[in-house]
Amino acid sequence: AAIIGMGLFSLMLAATYLLMHAPDVAITEATIGAALVTAIYILAIRRTGRLTVVADEVPGLIAREGDHISGLEYEILAGFAKAQGLDLSVQFVPLRRVQWLVAHREADMGAGGIIPLPVADDVLATTPEHLPTGIYAFEPNAVRPSVAFAPDYEGYFSELVPRARDGTLASTVIALDLARVLAISRHGVSLKGLVRLEGNHAYAFILSRERTELRREYASYFERLRTSGQLEEMIGRHVQ
Repeated sequence: AAIIGMGLFSLMLAATYLLMHAPDVAITEATIGAALVTAIYILAIRRTGRLTVVADEVPGLIAREGDHISGLEYEILAGFAKAQGLDLSVQFVPLRRVQWLVAHREADMGAGGIIPLPVADDVLATTPEHLPTGIYAFEPNAVRPSVAFAPDYEGYFSELVPRARDGTLASTVIALDLARVLAISRHGVSLKGLVRLEGNHAYAFILSRERTELRREYASYFERLRTSGQLEEMIGRHVQ
């Protein structure tokens, strides 16, 4: 509360000095205020000691296996949490719920085979992409150009296999990704009529645009993974 108060006070002083025609002082106060506000977000995570991630389960990326969670995305996130001195908490939720929870600051990051599309989102930002993939649809024209992320469907991934078996998947799914297509196919289910959309796509995590410090910390961690060759090793362990 004290930090919030100091930050707001600095911003108010900045406005006052600007009105008093003291732009240099105003800029200094605004900078202090912005720094204090940023500190709030850092302390919010540090205070809980936890990095909260929401995700839809996707085999190979992030999924439960017995009493533990595994997958490429889980290993990346677990490493990031450890590097930040935090405990990783993963909550599995329906796919469309992931974006809502992150946008409303109920979770720090969203995962589970999320593909950023070239559409600006005013609330959500994305991390650096960690794995190339493809987007698939039964009706390519049904993929709305205004949608910022793929895949897109109601419910959990675990509900897709039964729907594919009873022939209702095409009426349920707007778009799928390569990891989900492969996972469904391993159950011996036919995906007739599914078409791969044109373009180059890749998976990334999502987080609030306001979490600038968290974005910077993750980007720095991810760059170390990439340049050290650890990311390539992780991909080799989980993607076949």
